[in-house]
Amino acid sequence: MILSDAIHVFLRHCRLERGLSALTMTAYQLDLKQFQEEQQGKAEGVEDIDKQSIREYLSWLDENYKPRSIKRKLATLKSFFTFLEQEEFIEASPFRKLRLRLERAKSLPRTLSASSVSKLLQSAYTERDRAPRDSGAFLEATRDIAVLETLFSTGVRVSELCKLRGADVDLIHRHILVMGKGKRERIIPICNQAILQALKCYRDCYAMHVMPESAFFLNRGMRPLSDQSVRLIIKKYQKKACIPENATPHMFRHTIATLLLENGVDIRNIQTLLGHSSLAVTEIYTHVSLSAQREALGRKHPRGGLKMEGRHR
Repeated sequence: MILSDAIHVFLRHCRLERGLSALTMTAYQLDLKQFQEEQQGKAEGVEDIDKQSIREYLSWLDENYKPRSIKRKLATLKSFFTFLEQEEFIEASPFRKLRLRLERAKSLPRTLSASSVSKLLQSAYTERDRAPRDSGAFLEATRDIAVLETLFSTGVRVSELCKLRGADVDLIHRHILVMGKGKRERIIPICNQAILQALKCYRDCYAMHVMPESAFFLNRGMRPLSDQSVRLIIKKYQKKACIPENATPHMFRHTIATLLLENGVDIRNIQTLLGHSSLAVTEIYTHVSLSAQREALGRKHPRGGLKMEGRHR
């Protein structure tokens, strides 16, 4: 079987049988297309790809990508060849008995300062307060406030926010139902009055268009809000607020997780909030700022309670 045909069969399997998300499918397509291009002139059929082929591809990746990207691309390939082996398109995966050790770069998540979040939110509220109540500008600012408050208060991924339906946002019982990665559902309580009020104002303004089974967050044309639209909303208020950070939707997620941890919230509660399947993923937030660490040690360190007699130099 030629490589292009094998990739087509695998992607169809991932879409129809494994039910992978659109984002994961896009990543798989890009990774496999790249591998296919690198194999041109080297291997025509999948049965021609061996361990040495993988080693040479890894060497090329090492020259062009960071460890995190390399690890993802190799995971895609490994899944691809495991499928081919299981379906008996090849006798054995070239990854069998191939030990690859990649040191993943330990980069800390980028966050927004609490003051930057406050300024960004304030700029959105100011925008709404200045607009005539029956204007399109007022409607957009009301939606923008609801989007920003939801991102910061719940820590949802931008894709999860855009997929929220009207029925998923329960303002009576104060929670939202989120469909996360791997089609895992989780319920996030709305505990803050500010976000509750922001969502109520948004729903009142868009009541004629937000239906139980339709998208909750809408654009100007009353169609589902896209990931890119959310990014543009954040950029808009970042510029208005003149905050130093280059804000992104995911930075809201990193920021709320970090601030909750610094405020003493148990890491398992943060894991549940973020929808992480493994606690190991959440543990990246166990770093704390030096100032928070210094404050905690100053208040809690047992040395402060030790009494010594006499005077010492």
